[in-house]
Amino acid sequence: MIVAAAENDVIGRDGKLPWHLPEDLKRFRTLTMGHAVVAGRTTQESIVERLGHPLPGRFTLVASRTIAGTRDGVIYLPSIGDAVAAARGIEAFSGGGEIFVIGGAEIYRATLDQVDRIYLTRVHDKVDGNTTMPTGWLDGFALDTAEERNGFTFQTLERA
Repeated sequence: MIVAAAENDVIGRDGKLPWHLPEDLKRFRTLTMGHAVVAGRTTQESIVERLGHPLPGRFTLVASRTIAGTRDGVIYLPSIGDAVAAARGIEAFSGGGEIFVIGGAEIYRATLDQVDRIYLTRVHDKVDGNTTMPTGWLDGFALDTAEERNGFTFQTLERA
């Protein structure tokens, strides 16, 4: 799982990130490049709206109840389980091994029990937003690494 969250666990506001952290975007790109990523439809739409195209250099699997098939190199599947299974298959075939759950909140909630590692950008602020991570979402995870930045920390947490 890869996620940026404020101290109050806010991750979004009106379908968008409530901050602009170029270093976080660079880390996201570096970690996910060449891997399979699992997203929800709203997250995928916000990425395309922001970039003008799907994430380059990644295999994107989108869980969607309303879209099916392949569009612009993105594979749409009917359930979160199907998207995760397809991502695992792609990683196994390509020899990569690590898939990334990239959001949104519903996808994070549904996959949290399957996650072994969380790449967290902890934003050192309480932010207004209408999308949050679930209460206790970090329970069962232990801090592995932390890199302080100006206003946020890159953390890697492993399932304990």
